[in-house]
Amino acid sequence: MKRFISIAFIMLVLYATGFSKTGHKKTILNGLYLITKIDTDATKLSPLSQNEMAVGFSKLFAEYNNKDEFIRLIIDTTQFVPLELEKAPTTEQQTEKKKKLLLSLTKEASEKLKAFTANHVMSRVAIVVDGEALTMHKIKEPITSGQLQITRCTDNACERLFVKLKDNVKK
Repeated sequence: MKRFISIAFIMLVLYATGFSKTGHKKTILNGLYLITKIDTDATKLSPLSQNEMAVGFSKLFAEYNNKDEFIRLIIDTTQFVPLELEKAPTTEQQTEKKKKLLLSLTKEASEKLKAFTANHVMSRVAIVVDGEALTMHKIKEPITSGQLQITRCTDNACERLFVKLKDNVKK
């Protein structure tokens, strides 16, 4: 009986963390995604709908997002803004230990960002790269410029995000 319960629990965890029926993990594009739920208790994982996916939160950005410990973020995969860049990202020094990362989206991605942020004011979003949530933000007003700033990230976190996104430049 214990073995059955253990196997059932493992199957539930695999399903809840985004594995498909074939045993392969779902993949998503790098982008800005709407957060539908935040799971903070491993014993109470939220079930996922067909349009949702669970993503882990990067440990590199823990200091930047010094809020609760998140087990996982649940994102809506139907509405998102792809991180397609018009030019390579740049960084600016903010404080002695923190930088600001500047992203310029392509025209198409900028239009999606404008509509996405207009439709989701006061909602939480996550920047997801390589299937991992790197940052989390609250949309306070529509972003109409196509320019994103990721502020107050540590050098290691900014550098990692910079390296991951420099190849997203649309040529």
